[in-house]
Amino acid sequence: MDWRRKPDIGVDAENERLDSALRATGEELLELQGQLQARLGRDHATILDAQLLILEDEDFLAAVRAGIAEGLGAEMAFTRSMAEALIPLDLPGDALFRERMVDFRDVEQRVVRALRGSAEQLPRLTEPTIFVAQELTPSQTAALDLSLVQAFVIDEGGHTGHTAIIARSLGVPAVIGLKDVCSKIASGDALAIDGSRGQVHIEPDAATLRRFTVRIARRKQAEERLLTMREVPAETTDGHRIELSANIELPQEIDLALANGAHGIGLVRTEYFYFQTAHLPSEDEQLASYRQVLDSVPEGEVIFRALDVGGDKLLAAMGGVREYNPFLGVRGARFLLRNPEILQTQLRALYRATVHGAMKIMFPMVCDLEELRAFHSHCEVVRDALTREGVEFDPDVDLGVMIETPSAVAMAKELAQECDFFSLGTNDLTQYVLAVDRTNPRVSHLARPHHPAVLRAIHDTVEAAHEAGIWVGCCGEMGSHPLWAILLVGLGVDEISANAAAVPMIKKVIRSVSLDQARTWAAEALTLKTPHEVERFMRASSNRQLREFLVSGG
Repeated sequence: MDWRRKPDIGVDAENERLDSALRATGEELLELQGQLQARLGRDHATILDAQLLILEDEDFLAAVRAGIAEGLGAEMAFTRSMAEALIPLDLPGDALFRERMVDFRDVEQRVVRALRGSAEQLPRLTEPTIFVAQELTPSQTAALDLSLVQAFVIDEGGHTGHTAIIARSLGVPAVIGLKDVCSKIASGDALAIDGSRGQVHIEPDAATLRRFTVRIARRKQAEERLLTMREVPAETTDGHRIELSANIELPQEIDLALANGAHGIGLVRTEYFYFQTAHLPSEDEQLASYRQVLDSVPEGEVIFRALDVGGDKLLAAMGGVREYNPFLGVRGARFLLRNPEILQTQLRALYRATVHGAMKIMFPMVCDLEELRAFHSHCEVVRDALTREGVEFDPDVDLGVMIETPSAVAMAKELAQECDFFSLGTNDLTQYVLAVDRTNPRVSHLARPHHPAVLRAIHDTVEAAHEAGIWVGCCGEMGSHPLWAILLVGLGVDEISANAAAVPMIKKVIRSVSLDQARTWAAEALTLKTPHEVERFMRASSNRQLREFLVSGG
């Protein structure tokens, strides 16, 4: 986009656009501040004071208007002035100025969005729809009526991105990362979508429709055969039991997961409960949501992951700060520990929910022992407060750690001594081990969980956990792929939590091999040098019964 001012738009008109955007941004921040104050008190609401002051900074705004006078559009003048203002703040070791820098960047995003008029709302779905969009954020996905979404076609993202995970969990076809397909599709076009092959056919011909009809019928037959295994355990041919659970984000996934034979819920992504509203959910609101999940799972355990925002998941109620390098920024554990009021509110709700069903709590993106100990300290504060208040709860609920970073793998022995279980978040673990942005369609195909470096990280983590006497689960998408699920079994993982739609298939392949065979394959895979070698070996080694259920794409 060219942000220079068009010749027919004068300085006064551009300044009026700027003033309008500043007013809109100020009103937006004041409304958000009011919501924060109502939920968390005035002290917490003051976090937005600095941003409001930026909008009134005369020197800064004078620089913006000077840019407009030079011939720049308001957007370019604002962003240029912002970049210049940040230069003296970018000082090593100065935490105060670093915090101010985040305020500046958030204001920049808000004002530019207001100038562009891009605060667009998603359409309200009233009938079965194929959802086509350039991009779709986690909060936007949560706002959709997914019961009406028949398929997703999204330009931006990767196969382990948020929308792709949701689609797989619900068994909805999704083609994500085709870059410019949206520009070729008009409302009302007939589409044939093959999610497994990543193909979108616009206005398909008769032959294509016949081919798709046959594929759909075959898939339905295979799914019906798999569902006959609902009541049997995920047990290898030589009697080794794997706890097979399901990942959920949306409440409607629970019924599908249990109907497909999941023993419990191995990952509840609690972000959904925050994305549903424009305000931070209260303790009582969260308790009601968590109790609803527990009530829906009468047998088996439920593992709640503490709020995991940052990266590609922005929390609007906290200002939605978009960082320039978000996956290395304030996300997961860092976000929670920087926002103790949010963390302790969620912990109070989770601890109070312990009386309503079998559950565990795990913490996301823990990088070292200091972060784990900080979480334990917050848990202790919450337990002490609930005890003083006479609130009933289970003080001994298990607390686990998500293993998602190379540092967590390196420190696995130490972490295992101070928690009750590990859960491998293989989506992020793969991303960080391989230095691949899994949401970037230009490189997301390189985020392969069967890469030898990732397999060795998993092996080391499992060894450390078992040496300390704790169990290891996997709640990443790796556990939803039949070949990689077998590798996980062979590497010693004790529990696999797959997406709801994949549970029957994963149960079938676990019951198709022996533990000794899985261990032999995993040991061989650890000696290989490339992901291509690993995949070729596993496909060649797997028996005919297992190959029947393989999916393409890794």
